[in-house]
Amino acid sequence: MEPLLKSLFNSILEVNEEYLFWSINDNKRIAYVERAFAYELYFRWKIDKTIFHVPMYKKEEKYKVNGEIKKEFSEKVSKKRNYCYPDMVLHGGNDGCENYIVCEIKRKETIDNNKGSITGDINKLGIFLRDDLHTIYEGLNWKGYKCGVFILTGKYFEGGNVEVKTTDITENIRKKALRVRKDLRKQIFCVIYNGKNLKYNNLDNIIESI
Repeated sequence: MEPLLKSLFNSILEVNEEYLFWSINDNKRIAYVERAFAYELYFRWKIDKTIFHVPMYKKEEKYKVNGEIKKEFSEKVSKKRNYCYPDMVLHGGNDGCENYIVCEIKRKETIDNNKGSITGDINKLGIFLRDDLHTIYEGLNWKGYKCGVFILTGKYFEGGNVEVKTTDITENIRKKALRVRKDLRKQIFCVIYNGKNLKYNNLDNIIESI
């Protein structure tokens, strides 16, 4: 998994701050919605050369990048939770057998207004990591994603203090509301990105620090 994660992290670093917010004058910057960042990340990941030294899109017979792909579950996931469409995935196609990385994306302004949104997204990632859930399509051999990544983006100001921080994740995870199976927590990574710098940590480590 390490080359695949490196490919994702390299691609995130290629998304510059212009896709996080825009300036309407010298004193005020307005944050874009998550989708502006996600669109650019999708493009950057498609052309990343980390794995094969050629753009990812030239190897789509094995690795496909998709946004908001629909892979529903039935029997063991209630109907109320069938909205679980991840923001972005790296997978091998539509047969459900080769699933590599599943991502959820949030911006700092969103979690500031909805403290529980991080926990909800991490729980979604936990669902997609599981391979014991049946799909609605007969004969589909579903295998869970190998890795889940939660990406939190925020503003960056040179010399300022309005910067997304690791505490934006640790202070907003509701430990009692986490539904990720304990054996899968080590497969989830939480990333913060401010348009210039990227930091990440394993969910197991984060839980221990809370």
